[in-house]
Amino acid sequence: MRPLAGGLLLAAVTAASLGLPGRATSNHVVMHGGPFGGVVVSLLTHPDAPEVLHLAAFGSGVYRSVDGGRHWVAASRGLVDLAVLTLAQDPVSPRVLYAGTDSGIFLSRDAGATWRRIGAALADRNVRSLLVAPGRPTVLYAATDQGILWSWDQGATWASRGAGIATRDIRVLRVDPAHPQRLYAAGFGGVFRSDDGGRAWRAASRGLTDRRVRALAVDPARPGVLYAGTSGGGVFVTTDGGGLWQPWNEGLRNLTVLSLLATSDGEAFAGTVGGVYRRPGGAPAWELVGGDVLTLTVTFVTSHPRRPATLYAGTGGLVFVSDDRGRHWRELALSVAAPSATAAVAHPAATESRSEGR
Repeated sequence: MRPLAGGLLLAAVTAASLGLPGRATSNHVVMHGGPFGGVVVSLLTHPDAPEVLHLAAFGSGVYRSVDGGRHWVAASRGLVDLAVLTLAQDPVSPRVLYAGTDSGIFLSRDAGATWRRIGAALADRNVRSLLVAPGRPTVLYAATDQGILWSWDQGATWASRGAGIATRDIRVLRVDPAHPQRLYAAGFGGVFRSDDGGRAWRAASRGLTDRRVRALAVDPARPGVLYAGTSGGGVFVTTDGGGLWQPWNEGLRNLTVLSLLATSDGEAFAGTVGGVYRRPGGAPAWELVGGDVLTLTVTFVTSHPRRPATLYAGTGGLVFVSDDRGRHWRELALSVAAPSATAAVAHPAATESRSEGR
């Protein structure tokens, strides 16, 4: 496995922060410390079937649940690189999934039952973030350790799309839901903005005193409002689309922020190396939530579009869920089936009635 930018392995950093032992193989590191056999890094919710979830564990691949996370099966057939860094989903055809790994991108058209590599030219790149263009499901963007790339044919062909970005170390891609051509990219060089679908970018980091950005969230209800999570400076907020950033750290006792979530009702959540923090809309400060169970590094915080009160958080090899907007959390009572060559799951809600446009 190749090192990520900054000279550190993602797996080594995560293992050290969580105290998880690791086992190196020829092409990835397997972490022991949870039922998935790896550090959970990403979770997808099905927009039409709330009980269907997909989860990526770095070092052991992709898993699928059809009962809200109580039972999981391995869904990695054809995924030859199990060092998955991120997952993305086609918003029009949710059975179409993409996995970004430390050696390129893989595509599944059957909800994770089978995978195949796409974009062979990306096989030597760490893919940290993937974005499917709203309203244009054949257009993809990828943030890698060598810059931003885009594809216009569902990942078969890729080209560079980073003119104006001063760093190649991009870790996060986001789109403005109110302006689909407006993209934001962030990494260890600050935040950048494009207003033309990624053709040209400009710096958008004024006021950002820590430009080692690991997380970025676009407020879905307030145009121009974004939040940036940094490696040591905490959270910053902008109200003008990145024109000026200000610290937003009142009550935040841990300033290393790995994940951010902004909800449609004005709340914000921050996943740090010391738990999850919540900031209700209009509140003057952050508050630690789930401190009795969520005490380690939180790799992701996400919500369900059909169940806004339901949140998921990943820490180490475990997944936690909240049913009351983050006030209380519980560990999912997990049952994980052993990996097999037949990882497909039959579930009526997972069968799409809409065409995938193939």
